[in-house]
Amino acid sequence: MKRVLIGAFCLLLFLFVPVSALAQANGPIAEWSFDEANGPIAHDSVSGTDDAISGLFKRVNGVSGGGLRFDGESTVITRSYKSVPATAAGLTAEAWVAVNAYPWNWVPIVEHRREEQAGYSFGIDSFGHVGLKVAVNGEWWSLVSKSQIPLKKWAHVAGTYDPAIGMAIYLNGQSVGELSLQGPLSPAEREDLVIGRVQDAVLPAQWIHPKIAVRYSFDGVLDEIRLYDRSLPSEEIAKAYADAHAPTTDVLPWPVLPSGPPGVGHFGAYYTTLKYDEMWDAPRRVGPNSDVVVRFDQAPIRLVFWQGTNYGGDWVTENNKWYTDEFLETGGKVDCPGGEDCEPMSDKENRYSHVRILENTDARAVVHWRYGLCEVVNYACANPDPNTGWTDWADEYFTVYPDGVAVRKQVLWTSNFKNWHEFQETIVINGPGTRPEDNIQADALTIGNMKGEMVTYSWGNGLPPKKMERPENPNIQLVNMKSNWKPFQIVSPVNSSMKAYTGEVTYSMFEWWNHWPVAQVRSSGISAVAPDRPSHSSLSHIFWEPYAKTENTMTKILLHGLTTKSAAELVPLAKSWLSSPSIEVSGEGFQSQGYDQTQRAYVIARKSGSSAAQFRSVLKASSESPLVNPAFVIKNWGDAEPKLRIDGKVVARGATFRYGFVPTLEGSDLIVWLGLESTKSTGLEVAAVSK
Repeated sequence: MKRVLIGAFCLLLFLFVPVSALAQANGPIAEWSFDEANGPIAHDSVSGTDDAISGLFKRVNGVSGGGLRFDGESTVITRSYKSVPATAAGLTAEAWVAVNAYPWNWVPIVEHRREEQAGYSFGIDSFGHVGLKVAVNGEWWSLVSKSQIPLKKWAHVAGTYDPAIGMAIYLNGQSVGELSLQGPLSPAEREDLVIGRVQDAVLPAQWIHPKIAVRYSFDGVLDEIRLYDRSLPSEEIAKAYADAHAPTTDVLPWPVLPSGPPGVGHFGAYYTTLKYDEMWDAPRRVGPNSDVVVRFDQAPIRLVFWQGTNYGGDWVTENNKWYTDEFLETGGKVDCPGGEDCEPMSDKENRYSHVRILENTDARAVVHWRYGLCEVVNYACANPDPNTGWTDWADEYFTVYPDGVAVRKQVLWTSNFKNWHEFQETIVINGPGTRPEDNIQADALTIGNMKGEMVTYSWGNGLPPKKMERPENPNIQLVNMKSNWKPFQIVSPVNSSMKAYTGEVTYSMFEWWNHWPVAQVRSSGISAVAPDRPSHSSLSHIFWEPYAKTENTMTKILLHGLTTKSAAELVPLAKSWLSSPSIEVSGEGFQSQGYDQTQRAYVIARKSGSSAAQFRSVLKASSESPLVNPAFVIKNWGDAEPKLRIDGKVVARGATFRYGFVPTLEGSDLIVWLGLESTKSTGLEVAAVSK
């Protein structure tokens, strides 16, 4: 009888135990739902603990309620080792993830470990595979899926460890990997639990150079992270996935490389602040009007100087495909200490890179870009002068005209001409969500010479061209992008040559890296594996003779822009620049200073104090020295409006006759641009209109 009463009493106790306590016995030992309204804490609803969130983050919609947006760089949640729940009897870690970009290497969703000796780590690798790592029997065991987590969409991931059976991993309710293993999980005593960031600097998985370990976090949204001290059966995991009814649309938008308003616009250079992605923009310490955009009124194209590409002067096509002729670069472990590659690409914070507008008129815009050639580790610049301490610097001047053609004048300052310096690299910038193949035709380059001989080189067989020896003295290049407007380059044919870019590991038909643009990772070489980040592809180098050289400077000039013409149709433009028609100037007080290739303009000087109000000129154009949209700089002109006659006919100001005034310390210069093409001698008369 006594035993019966005791049994009945125990039954009554069981019946009156709260349901929540019973659920907790089999439920999670920690759960973060990220439903907090604000504040730098993540609440664990099981233990009631508020865990600290550090770094940049944002509260967003989750798969249920709220979610937490991690920035890919700094975001981390930390639980003190004093209150980390035990998982000795087994383990399940599960979460909902929306991956914005795959990590540089393995990144934990949640981990509690001591190096690779104790504990566990559940996370994602650089290809987007889900994985679980555990310490058992004195070894660090790893199980990684072959399946890839999709970008931008909700995915349910889980990893389990049963000491009697082994490891299993799941993606969207389905098993994607198993590993037989027996033994207790070694606890990571006196170690903090970490969510969403590497604890130690890690070498990027697809690194090329330099070999530098970096810190980073998960890039995307985390929600509903749960830990169990047992291995959940596959049925429970499948049910957890199905019961959530997760949205199937994109959780995060694909950011667009910013280039200002699309389409045509009033020609000129504009200061602006270009916004890219709120998580990338937020930590940047820049003031307003930090970028420059040049717009064109005759073509839906732009020339962009944006901090995300270190202000490199990027041509943007009508369908927002980006191209650049790179920048000055040098390297070497001695001359470029620590980082191997000294170039503005390595200047992640733009410490040395700045852009400004020098001229802005209806006739042309002139943009100046100045930068130091620094490396990515310590921000040290190349080739310090032993006497003065000055390092390598560059001044670049983009003189841009309404026809979408610009002269790029590059001035290198250095005390070491013995070391190599690169002036040009043919680079296509791939926006997020696009691979190189989305932006570049397989027949990627057409190169030619002044004779009109053209050869197209293809990457279609999966390999770049071994040599680009034809035609002789190539000095014209057309980049065959998947756009109507295509980038072109023209250089001097004297000792000119071109070489395809080859030799690095790539996961594309073309060379493909994502350490630049935009990326803040300390590396100058990481192979891209997916179109998750902005990236770039290099196709070739152009080599040509300097325009000028002094004891400490070397100057090269390049004509480039965007065009709808074929490579062969660019020969007249090349001739007009490289062998421009001679000019004769008459008129009291005016004198010709000849053609200046660095400006793509004829320079005419008016004598100081002269009262002369007009001049005449004859441009002796021919088929070998054609006129193609000539420009004129009339120094010390003053502020009088000009009146133009071409071969005796008055030309009204408009699309084909543009001018503007540039104030100087001595007075005011007149800049004139003409939409004019001719192979015959052409007479021009410019007269000041009296007020």
